Amino acid sequence: MALPMNDVEAVQFIIDYLKETDDKVVDVALQMCLIDISSFGVDDWVEWSDLEIVQIFRNTADDTLSGIMNDVEGVSAGEDIIDELLGSKQSERIDYKRALSGMKSGSVELFNALIKYIEIHDEVRGKYFLVE
Repeated sequence: MALPMNDVEAVQFIIDYLKETDDKVVDVALQMCLIDISSFGVDDWVEWSDLEIVQIFRNTADDTLSGIMNDVEGVSAGEDIIDELLGSKQSERIDYKRALSGMKSGSVELFNALIKYIEIHDEVRGKYFLVE
């Protein structure tokens, strides 16, 4: 009969998984698992519901995207001031299409990391409580 996974084994399971992957999205999910475990402990972490995990990811996305938007707005305002002072349009401007494309790509990757995080969390939780 298998014994439940303990705290050290749970962390080692994630570290071993991390060593085996070369996928950027999986790496992000695993790193986030380790950060959350180190911040809250394995006993609390395995008790989190999928909804709690989604809310954490949502808050992270909100903070990150708000920061990016503030940066873009600041640069855009700076460009407008320089245009006004020079009396003409600058040739070097923010590439909004590229910025939005990057935000879209990053958002999709964050959702993919969320999916992987929940898969890892469920697998560890199952081994931790021996739920098959």
